[in-house]
Amino acid sequence: MNKNLGGKANSLIKLKENNFNVPDFFVIEENEYITFLKYNSIYDKIKELANQNKYSLIKELVINSKFNNELKNKIMNEYKKLNCNLVSVRSSALNEDGIKKSFAGQYNSYLNVDLTELEEKIKLCWCSLYENNVISYSKEQNLYGMCVIIQKMINPDYAGVAFSIDPTNDVKNYSVIEIVSGLGEQLVSGTKTPTKLLVRRQTKKIDLNIGSIDIDKKIIKNLEEIILNIEKLYKTYVDVEYALKNNEIYILQARAITSITSIPKSYCLSLTRPLKIIELEIYYKGEYEGISNLTNNLYYFKPLFIYNSKNQNIDIYYNNYDLEEDPYLMYSFIEENFDKINEYYNTTIKEDILYLQNAIKNKLNIDFNKFYKSIINLYPFTSLGQLAGHYDKITERVKKMFLDFRYKYDTLCHESCEYFIEKLKEKIPEKYKKYINYLKIEEILENKYQKIEELEKRKKGFILFDKLYVTNDYNKWKSTHNIIIKKDEEEDTNILKGQIAYPGNTLGKVCKIYSEKDFKKFKEKDIIVTPMTTPKFVSLIKKCSAIITDEGGITCHASIIARELKIPCIVGCKKATKVLNDNDWVEINEDSIYIKTSETLQE
Repeated sequence: MNKNLGGKANSLIKLKENNFNVPDFFVIEENEYITFLKYNSIYDKIKELANQNKYSLIKELVINSKFNNELKNKIMNEYKKLNCNLVSVRSSALNEDGIKKSFAGQYNSYLNVDLTELEEKIKLCWCSLYENNVISYSKEQNLYGMCVIIQKMINPDYAGVAFSIDPTNDVKNYSVIEIVSGLGEQLVSGTKTPTKLLVRRQTKKIDLNIGSIDIDKKIIKNLEEIILNIEKLYKTYVDVEYALKNNEIYILQARAITSITSIPKSYCLSLTRPLKIIELEIYYKGEYEGISNLTNNLYYFKPLFIYNSKNQNIDIYYNNYDLEEDPYLMYSFIEENFDKINEYYNTTIKEDILYLQNAIKNKLNIDFNKFYKSIINLYPFTSLGQLAGHYDKITERVKKMFLDFRYKYDTLCHESCEYFIEKLKEKIPEKYKKYINYLKIEEILENKYQKIEELEKRKKGFILFDKLYVTNDYNKWKSTHNIIIKKDEEEDTNILKGQIAYPGNTLGKVCKIYSEKDFKKFKEKDIIVTPMTTPKFVSLIKKCSAIITDEGGITCHASIIARELKIPCIVGCKKATKVLNDNDWVEINEDSIYIKTSETLQE
């Protein structure tokens, strides 16, 4: 592809060339637009008006100008080739759909356009370049950088947007698919709240279904396969617009996902235990990595351990988003691979059990590496065995295998861990024995101890998050690693909840906006409360402290713009505009909105 035909058109050409099912289309190129301007003697006039910021006059000039014969003939000939009655007319600006900015919803698109309307809609797409919201968003003049796509119209049964990974969470083992009935424009504009599916990338199974639309699972599996193939083609995570018509999947657009890596991970405190670093390493490697290995990486959980030097305990935090430990996925995988896992249990695991039991009973000197590996192998079975006893969605043979382990060997993991530490103590030189709580396994086994000064630092504070971080400045560490610690809150009538599009904490006054008529009452740092934002809101959004919407999901306009501008945003709150009033004080804390009274403001 030698020409730059704008983000949308370039993407469609790339998809079409790689055999994705894209509805037929043709493109009015930038040079054809420039020829149109020169034909009407308004090319230089546009520059002059732009320097005076008279963009409404530019739009009038474009709308009132005529198409030259060459362009008219091209449109007519290419339209006939599409062999359809209705088309979509979509802007394809040269600066659109980049890695850093998506220009989501900024440029005009028109659906269900017939031949009599076509020239008018093409002109209106060109006029997108001169909208105030576009100029505010891009911070640059791009007077002629517009191509226009004319595409065969698909009037779908269902449509939507899919992300190859969840842009609101950095766990990368599932895709997000949002679906509405009818045209996908309703989803992007926020006029319909979508059904949301979370689809496991490895197995293409639906992890979670929130909403009323029920699509054949085979179609979702096919759609997920297409999304992952587009990701492979683009060599980056992608945002894909699609349509479903008579069970056929059409791809309408694909672009790189903007603003993923900066999204914070939200953790909450679950347990506090008096544990040593050695135990934490066994715990992490055995349970989390162990279950992941056993179930083909269906378990992506990464706990956060913080040593609290005040009470000499370890605080154990878990990621708020608990989908990664959904038992159904793991037990389903085990059922599908039962013969292989059952054989592993009755050979390798039983051998490990006998070895550990014999060593502990007879107080044997041990091969530390072999003993450590054997403990690690047991942990997935003890963890899944504890859960299997009270989890209903599990086949009898899978339950029997894990309960057999639980009843017979449940305490063996703990006994083995204690014996392992006892034996490690025998290896530790005298001057390091008092630091047993702060030593790592590899330091002891390889006889590579840190200096006493370093161990003293560990006594004051450390964090284990896949590796050891020595610090007692937890707030600084959390900020550096993009982690938020969330406190559990009780249900409260003064709390509104929605879906987090971009997380953050802020306090501000409500400015309730239904349409552009309400823009004049907005003040800088206000919190925008609205049924749903539109591209017209951009100039306000850049100055607001947060966005709250009644409708929409993570692919709606408010969500995309909030993520790009890193503004706290909660969508789909359902009744925010009913509950909140202008000048109410509200506090946004992750996924909740707290309505503040005069008493709470004084606290």
